[in-house]
Amino acid sequence: MKLTLNNLKWYGRNLDYNGIRYFDYSASGFEFCFTGKKAVCTIYSDSPNYDEANKGVVGVYVTELSSAAEYKGASYWENFPEDLCQRIILKDEKTEAVLFESTEEKTVLIRVLKISEVNFGSAGIKEVEIDGKQNLPTAAASTAMKVEIIGDSITCGYGIEGVYNVDGFKTSQERADKAYGFLTMKALGAEFQECCWSGIGIISKYVDPSVNVPDTSVVMPSIWPYTDKSLSLRLGLEPEVWDESKFSPDLVILHLGTNDASFVRDVEERRLAYVSGVRQFLEAIHRRSPKARLLVCLGVMGESLCDSQAEAVKLFSQDFKNVPVKVVRFPVQDEEKEGVAADWHPKAETHQRVARQLVDAIKNW
Repeated sequence: MKLTLNNLKWYGRNLDYNGIRYFDYSASGFEFCFTGKKAVCTIYSDSPNYDEANKGVVGVYVTELSSAAEYKGASYWENFPEDLCQRIILKDEKTEAVLFESTEEKTVLIRVLKISEVNFGSAGIKEVEIDGKQNLPTAAASTAMKVEIIGDSITCGYGIEGVYNVDGFKTSQERADKAYGFLTMKALGAEFQECCWSGIGIISKYVDPSVNVPDTSVVMPSIWPYTDKSLSLRLGLEPEVWDESKFSPDLVILHLGTNDASFVRDVEERRLAYVSGVRQFLEAIHRRSPKARLLVCLGVMGESLCDSQAEAVKLFSQDFKNVPVKVVRFPVQDEEKEGVAADWHPKAETHQRVARQLVDAIKNW
């Protein structure tokens, strides 16, 4: 039996092209429930265009259920397992992925999520083939809080499974499902989508200390408005503007500034440009999602722009007095207690601590 794209439940921003639905952003993907012995799909990717360290990676999560009636299909977190069952590195244009296989018939809930980030090899499917019968959701759509998370490498889960000064970055070490955003949403039971990209900022990407001009080749205000601008351009398409009605958030979390700091470097003119950039981006977010609360955070990999970020929020609030907005400052990662991951990024322990702080901040708001 073949399950078409519309037979699957989708999460995150998805781009359709030539019969393929791509799920490229961190923690985006699909789920289905069936009773049978085997489920397979072909995953399409442009990973051959990337070197071995930067291939697209998806995670497969399988939960065995006692019966088909146990599948309600209302929440991202329903029967979510403790960890993934397999990690698939997309090395070819087409990868046949066996999502589940058993010698005896079982009822299982399967999720396939992108655990590497959007700016490395893509991931898309046309259908899923099952040896068995699909079990359809029995519950209405979720009424849980909806959250959009906008961030950089920290949100992507960059290098979590690597070791500082031992491993260089590889997408195979990246785990969006171990990052603070994912953990926060799980603790809150919230529906969510992520728009994140390593090295990105508001006014500049990460630059070397010797560089005195901003790298604006990819900054968040230029990619956030679109479904998947990077893939669209690689496919030779005009970028599709994301339809907010598909996912209208109650809360937007913004975590950007770590990479801007590499350019700002305490130069007042640059600092003011960052303040202005955050202020303008908050307005863009508010105008697209006028009912959403805004939570702005920073600090895990450096606090140099935390005060400037708070200044930008104050300026925004002066103009938009009725918009609920909150600032959360994260302590810098503790290298001795928590360790450090690849390229001085936070390890899983740091993400867990940050998630606890963020959960408390949201619950107490």
